[in-house]
Amino acid sequence: MSIIYNEIQPSNINSTQKISYKQGNPIVNFLIGTQPHLLDAGSVRVSGDISFFKDSNRTKPTTADQLGIDEKLAIYSIFEKITITSQRSRQVIESVNHYGRFLSSYLPQINSKADKFTHGNTLGCALPNYETQKRGLVDFPATSHGSRFCLNIPTGFLSSGNMIPLSADSLGGVEISCNLAPDSQVLYAQNGSTTGLTDAFYELSNLRLHCELVVPQSQADLPSQGQLTYNAITSYFNVINSANAVVNFNLGTSRTLGVFMNMCPSKYLNNLAFNSFATTTPLNADGSQAPINSIIITKAGARMPFAFNLDTNIKDSPNSNVVDPQVITFARDSISGGLRSQPSPINTNRNYTGALPPLTADGGPMECIGVPFDTVGTGIGEDFSNVPFGIQMELGLTSDSPNALFLFVHSRQTLLFNAQGIQLIM
Repeated sequence: MSIIYNEIQPSNINSTQKISYKQGNPIVNFLIGTQPHLLDAGSVRVSGDISFFKDSNRTKPTTADQLGIDEKLAIYSIFEKITITSQRSRQVIESVNHYGRFLSSYLPQINSKADKFTHGNTLGCALPNYETQKRGLVDFPATSHGSRFCLNIPTGFLSSGNMIPLSADSLGGVEISCNLAPDSQVLYAQNGSTTGLTDAFYELSNLRLHCELVVPQSQADLPSQGQLTYNAITSYFNVINSANAVVNFNLGTSRTLGVFMNMCPSKYLNNLAFNSFATTTPLNADGSQAPINSIIITKAGARMPFAFNLDTNIKDSPNSNVVDPQVITFARDSISGGLRSQPSPINTNRNYTGALPPLTADGGPMECIGVPFDTVGTGIGEDFSNVPFGIQMELGLTSDSPNALFLFVHSRQTLLFNAQGIQLIM
């Protein structure tokens, strides 16, 4: 088999070749058209240039300005939603909402601090420190092209390693739509003051999608029917504002491998005065931490996978500044199960407050709660197709302080395709 290296421009690009949320271009579409080839899903990359401006006069921010960007995500901050659609049937294959919030927990769990300094910086302009991230990306000296990047798009379908048939009697081509995040969601004032920064925005140019297409040697290598199995991500949102937080979701997934969630005060979202991608513990109105004293995970109201209350170390030792290691371990296992990760005692502790954007070394606060349902890799997991998933937390919320909770479900899904169409089995 031979390989075609493909480069695709956005199908909805404007005449200026520049794209920004501020100028009314919130969606970027890439179309990999119908053709007798196989798409290597793992080869998909998006490249381009990005520039940052602190006002509508296109003034570049300087070191003295306090305009920053989340150091866990860097360029990934610009993506709000990723949708993958079959060109032939227009059926959605996968859609990941709250994409930046998903990556805020996912990326630190699959990359180490050294990864961020090396290939993470080369490809995505990431650096695991809020000040070096600001100076290395947002305050980058004015050039004709800004900072250049080339990113993979982590989703279940694109990270599956599958060879995706693009012929007219299979998927009939694939469209990848990237919804851009608002400027006030991507950028934030590190000192909490938006003076002189209210019109700050980012701008993209020279966007391209790169992928590898495999040319089959015979028609038998290009199936007109079959199935593709992959681990998908679905997202949910809720708000908690009580000392006894109870949240239930109908997941609708029959092979649930893990569930994880991150939180931040609701006022952080789409607010230039705060980091919208901060993953903190629940916070009170004055910015003080509301410690998580106990966690209960339920299926149809019954405790599972562990039949006990997970009482954290904070419950018995309120002055401890260490996050319960069992909470960190469960979160890691619900996402990757590997040991190559970034959370450490430096970025998972109780030493920060949220009155201003929390600035923490080694990538910022990395609080995450999770539970794995498949620790041995069977791909079966738990069946939540007809019963609700629930979580109950005993918190130290002592004030009226709504906290946003983003929950992400890691599940096994199967895409069936034939001449009549496609079907998604969850």
